[in-house]
Amino acid sequence: MQNILKRKWVAMLAAVLCTVLWGSAYPVIKYGYGVLHITSIADKLMFAGVRFVLAGLMVLVFTWCKNRRVPTVPGERVGGVLLYGFLQTGLMYILNYIGVANTTATKTSIITAASAFFAVLFAPLFFKGERLTVWKVVGVLIGMTGIFLVNNTALDGFSFMGEGLVLISMLLNTAGSFVGKRVSKGIVYESTVYQLSFGGLVILLIALFMGGCFPLTWQSVGIVLFLAFVSAAAFTLWTALLVLHEAGQILVFNMLIPVTGALWSFIILGEDQILEPLYIVSIILTAVGIVLVNRPTKTSE
Repeated sequence: MQNILKRKWVAMLAAVLCTVLWGSAYPVIKYGYGVLHITSIADKLMFAGVRFVLAGLMVLVFTWCKNRRVPTVPGERVGGVLLYGFLQTGLMYILNYIGVANTTATKTSIITAASAFFAVLFAPLFFKGERLTVWKVVGVLIGMTGIFLVNNTALDGFSFMGEGLVLISMLLNTAGSFVGKRVSKGIVYESTVYQLSFGGLVILLIALFMGGCFPLTWQSVGIVLFLAFVSAAAFTLWTALLVLHEAGQILVFNMLIPVTGALWSFIILGEDQILEPLYIVSIILTAVGIVLVNRPTKTSE
């Protein structure tokens, strides 16, 4: 599969698919909170922990069926993979799940685009061959304008426990992606198995300590399995793309999550903010940002 993903157009389609999957997660999480009557932080963390542990098991089963052996990680990379899981899945989603509960799914999806801008700005500091060009800076500024525009109006305002935590979680998402790119070369499936499982276990243990729970029904099982599949499929594909391509080129596709997330929110939750002029302008600005960041640059042989 990795040979196919090396092709630029295939990688772009795969990145878009990941944003479609992740875009569906936010409204489904909020839907699950409502129908399962999940209100406390402990219950939300339990919901998240079960999701990611199951996602890790899904990738484990897939990897075992593919290779006919239990996936293992080289000893020198174990620490990096665990750090990957702690940042990308554990700490990030602890903050993200709490933040999602305190804002709309549409706004969450738009703020999520911030991770793309963080990646563009910080990638040159960590990876050789990635440059910060004028057009990338302009794209970042325009895209961030769209993000802040939708979060600093008299209509809704800005809440630290809502939009603030989601924004911090995006910083952690970027950091985790950088770690994942470094430690996952040649072991994409293996690193995904253990980063999801370890991160999910961290969340689960915290939830258990806090007394978290949620009802076990056919509805809750279906919701959790769907969210686990989204994580398993998207994280595996995303990790492979990060290993094969420049971090900035792939992570910038996070800016499409506002579009997919807002559309899914409209379909699943009936959140009609997507139809308001302010949100439309915000989405247009983030779209312009992604175009400018991906603007081809002239290079000399």
